Amino acid sequence: MALTEVERTELANRLVLAIGKEATEKLMQCIIPEGRDQLATKDDLKVLESSLRGEFAEFKGEMRSEFAEFKGEMRSEFAEFKGEVKSELNSALAKQTRMYLTTLAGFMLTTWAALIVPAVV
Repeated sequence: MALTEVERTELANRLVLAIGKEATEKLMQCIIPEGRDQLATKDDLKVLESSLRGEFAEFKGEMRSEFAEFKGEMRSEFAEFKGEVKSELNSALAKQTRMYLTTLAGFMLTTWAALIVPAVV
């Protein structure tokens, strides 16, 4: 049975007369306004725990699914990026190789020409 505020106030006033204001305030703090039937029992906590466990398991499954999807997307994007970088790198290496070979061929022609021309003259 829960006390109404009027009953609680009347009780507090009577207690002030009987035991004093300070003691009454301490005692009134110990009285639960909603009544003891509003307190959670161990059985209530077990039901709540099993409910929370179920919700957390569901959340964990959702998160695993989301992370797996994200991981797949990241792998795909990384593979695409890797392909682009590899293609650009191969193109740059081919250009550099052509430049070196052209330069080397120019040096070789210059050297051979310098050796052959005096021999012919």
